[in-house]
Amino acid sequence: MVSQVREAEKRQRRPRNRRGEGARLRDELIQAARQLLMTAERESDLSIRAVTRAAGAAPQSFYLQFADLDELLYAVYALEFEDLRETLTRAADSADGPTARLLAVSRAYCDFAQAHPGRYRLLTSVTGQAHDTWRGEGRSLPGAPAFVMLQETVTAALTANAVSTDPFLAASTLWACLHGIATLRAARPAFAWPPLDDMLRGLIRQLLRSS
Repeated sequence: MVSQVREAEKRQRRPRNRRGEGARLRDELIQAARQLLMTAERESDLSIRAVTRAAGAAPQSFYLQFADLDELLYAVYALEFEDLRETLTRAADSADGPTARLLAVSRAYCDFAQAHPGRYRLLTSVTGQAHDTWRGEGRSLPGAPAFVMLQETVTAALTANAVSTDPFLAASTLWACLHGIATLRAARPAFAWPPLDDMLRGLIRQLLRSS
């Protein structure tokens, strides 16, 4: 019986990479971690053993691609946030004028959350932890480029509407509001929500109101 179990495990095991295929294993480990994190409650639920098992790789092979679990987590978040940043950038490029671009970016954010609930949950709802190695290496948070893009869009709209508000405060507030809208609309579909565009237009009007 034991020998049968071992044979089954061998059949499930990932084939050994040929020379030069290390990048393939790296990608598979990242994809496995992404899938596991989509249903995790917190980052600390993830383990190297769980990731390698999901990828069909030996635990020892993990260290050929990543120094530790923190490095893998950084890679996962960087890829996810970059996809979000690209989505928001395309939306901004499709609109004409600073205010219209801000509205388009806000709509694209909510559409991303609706279209990719698992991935959005990974980015916003999995409880994080202190990543000392990220700070020690002087790296910015993996989501920083996406937030910078949002802040630049907010700054342009504030300037065009002659609103003297701190851009970082405005962008942070907008992000929190967009997250609330996206999350509540998904969690409480029975509520008689106003049309999304109406909510977003009202939010942007408030954000750009002169003080």
